[in-house]
Parts: sequence; structure tokens; C-alpha cells
Amino acid sequence: MRRRTFRLLLALSLFAGLVPGISGAALASDSEPKGAVHSDNMTLVKQLQYEARNGTRANGGTDLEFTQIDVTDLESAAARGVTGTRTFSFAGSYDNGLQIVDVTDPDEAAIVGVYDCGVRQGDVQLFTREVDGVERTYAAYTQDTGYGFARQSACYTEAEALGFRRPDYGTFIADVTDPYNPVTVSYVRVPKGSHNQTVHPSGNYLYNSNSDLITSAASAGIEIYDIRDLAAPKHVTTLSLPVRPGLGTESHDLTFNKEGTRAYSAALSQTVIINTEDPEKPSIVTSFMDPAINVEHQSDPVTLTDKTTGLTREFLIIEDEVAGATPTGQCPNGGVHVYDITGPLELAPVKVGYWNIDDVRTFSTSLGCTAHVFEIHEEQALMTIAYYQGGVRVVDLSGLIGVALGNAGVGMKELGFYYFESGVADQPSNTWAVKAPFVTRDGSFEIYGNDQNRGMDIYRFSWDEASSTETGQWLTPKQALKLAQKRNALSGGAIGKPYCLLGDRV
Repeated sequence: MRRRTFRLLLALSLFAGLVPGISGAALASDSEPKGAVHSDNMTLVKQLQYEARNGTRANGGTDLEFTQIDVTDLESAAARGVTGTRTFSFAGSYDNGLQIVDVTDPDEAAIVGVYDCGVRQGDVQLFTREVDGVERTYAAYTQDTGYGFARQSACYTEAEALGFRRPDYGTFIADVTDPYNPVTVSYVRVPKGSHNQTVHPSGNYLYNSNSDLITSAASAGIEIYDIRDLAAPKHVTTLSLPVRPGLGTESHDLTFNKEGTRAYSAALSQTVIINTEDPEKPSIVTSFMDPAINVEHQSDPVTLTDKTTGLTREFLIIEDEVAGATPTGQCPNGGVHVYDITGPLELAPVKVGYWNIDDVRTFSTSLGCTAHVFEIHEEQALMTIAYYQGGVRVVDLSGLIGVALGNAGVGMKELGFYYFESGVADQPSNTWAVKAPFVTRDGSFEIYGNDQNRGMDIYRFSWDEASSTETGQWLTPKQALKLAQKRNALSGGAIGKPYCLLGDRV
């Protein structure tokens, strides 16, 4: 395995006035894609690019979700010569619509449909509902404020034909039960826009995250809509959020637990845990701030059990999108912060530690390298996470219980990575999200990166190959705070201003 030279690392460390630890990575051989850098246990299976439809560029990948749909009785499936239950990815994009990809066989994955909806942000959520004895699958898809409208695209014209008055900001809902022929069935108008939205596990309520900045603090809140009647969604309440100092106090993203009894909101400058036992009448359990976090982007719960002791703990993993993903031309920036919320600790979460990647380099200032959309696979204690130019990462969470109980050790550890290097690859990584329909702790599995530059990249992770030599950096809460204070000093205290310490070490 070829490794980066010490001369390169020394040059990088001198740039920051620090000397980081040396990390290793396999560089692309002649048989590999140009500019590929990866651990030995990850390979590229396939790249799928998105046609430019309503904008000025192709691709523009954002979030993505997966589901299985039985296509046996669909004429559109029969015409394609497929039958049975298929696995589909629904991948959002800027301008180019919701890409519907059949990933049943990852090696033969193909775009089989596009929901023509020229929106931005392009956050996608899937939910199901039984209609006349038939389970139907729906996709909710967002348009935020601050962007123009592609009113010529199908979602706008279809929504208007259904009687929704001149759609602008909010969430479109499409019936994707026939994934080859998606069609708009509803539209939820949100004056502040839909940056992200999350449908309650019941499928009956939509929680909107507008992600507005501090200027809207006087009316900060999570807008909640009753979508039981898709023909006439209605606003039922807005859950007011505490006003906090910083970038903003609006919800950027929200995740429900499996039972739908709790929601966890990353609200830019705070974390909010919400009682959603009655989803129409939610209430705040607790709200807290962490001075080590710059911009809260995503917060997800995970319950882990130690297989040796049988002890179970519940954690909250919060991702810091440093400077709002402003391109800084270096790695790394924001990482993830972990809190113990087991039992009574839900009222006063206890920080366990902080993790970030061991990817130390500079590149084009048109790109950034901060943690972004991640997905947790609870049963396997694994996480996949996107890092823009830092590509995709597979991370082991199994060590969290030990450090939560006061044991020495590493709470999180990188197992594999893959990115396309800026300045070398024709299409360098700018990965927004990476998720998987399933993972395992033996054999191999595929993960899917949705990328602004590249479209969809399908990677294969193998447990049988050598693990990543870049395990990442795990810090104690005290060390994480010290690191944040060093960064804050460089930024002059300006919230959201790009700041970084190349090869951060404490």
C-alpha cells in the first residue's frame, strides 16, 4: 500500500504550525479511477450521474433514502422485465429532481425514474400508508427559501393541477408506489421554507425544519402539519424553541426514535429533545448548548448494548457542520459530538466525547471538509458519514459504551474511507450524504454516496480486507472544548466564520 510521504505531511503541518500524526491511505493504481484515495477495504462499484434538467449543471446530489417495493403487479415493471420485491434508492439533488435508482443488484444499479422537481434543498423522506387495503409509498421533497423556482418542472405543474395555489416554498409529496412513474399527490406550503422535513413514524404528521438564522429568533419554532388528508394538509401547531445566542435557534434537522415518542432536533446553536408521544401536541423535554459546537446540523439517537456485559446505553450523536460547510480548502473541520442520554440523563445529557477524521491536507478553496449527513445502523453499531471533499467514511460505534462507563479507550473508530482527490480527479468528491439499505459486521456491504459533483457513487466495504489506517481522533469532552476555544480564537469569535486548525491536535 502506497502512503503519503512525510514531506507532504510536514509541509501541511508547517502551514498550520502544528505537526499532525502521519496517516496512511491507498492511492489509485492504473486500474482504479483517477484521483481515488481509499482504505484497502473499500472499492468503487459504480458511478451514476444525474442529467441536468432544470438548472445549469448535472448531478448536484443531496440527501438519499432507501426502501423496498414489490413491483410484481406494475405494468411499468413488466415492460422492463423485472418482478418481485426490488430495493430502490431515492436520491435528492439540486435542480435535477429526485433520482430513483434500482440498487437491488449494486453492480447493475441504474436510474429507473426521476421525479421531475427542480427544488433546492432536495431533502427527501420516505413514508408508507395503507390506502384501500394497499400499502403505498410516498416521498416528501423540500424547497427552501433563498432559491428560485423551476416552475416548469412536473412537481409544480402537478401541484397546481391538484388545486394547490402557485407552489413556492415548502414540501412536495409524491406517490412513488410505482417507482418508474412518480406523481405529485400533495404540497405543504411553509412560509419560511423547508430546509429539511421529517415525517412522524405514524405517517400522519410532518415536522418542518426551516433552518433560518438568528434574524427569525422571535418566532423560532418547528412547524407541524397534519398530512392525514394529503389533498388538504393543514398546519396544526408550531413548537416554539428557546432563543439562544449564536448562529440561530431554528431547527436545521430532526430525527424521531423508532417508536415516534421522541424527536431530536439539531437547532443550529442548540440541541432540543422533544416529547412526541402525542405528535400533534409535542413538548420540550430539554434543550442544551455545547460551546464546542459551531453549527448543529444533525442529531440522531442510538441505543447500544455491550455484548460482553449486556449493559445498554442510549446515546445522542450530534454532527457539527463547521461554518455551515463554507469551503475552507482543508481537512478536517467539524466532527461529531456524543452524549449519554440513558434514563434520567435525558434531562441533562452527559457528554462522552468527540470524534473526527484523520485526513490532514489542503486542496481547492472551492471545497470544504466538514462532517455532514450521517446514518446510524444501530444493531450493527456502525455509522456511515459524508465529509464533502473528505468523501465517505464507515465508523465503528461499539466502543461508546466503555467510555460512557468511565473506561479508558476509543469511543468511535473509522473502519474505512474513500474519496476522489481535488486537483487530481476529474470530478473530486463533494459528498453530501452517504447511507446504506443494510450493513453487516462480516463479509461485505455497499454504501451509497450522494455527491454534488459526482452524482451517486456506490462503494463496497469488505470486512475481509485490511482495515483503515486512519482510525480518526477521539477526544474527551475537555479536549474537545479546548480545541473549539483554539478555533474560536482564530475566528475572532465570529459565529459561522470559516476557521480551522490544519491537523487539529490538542
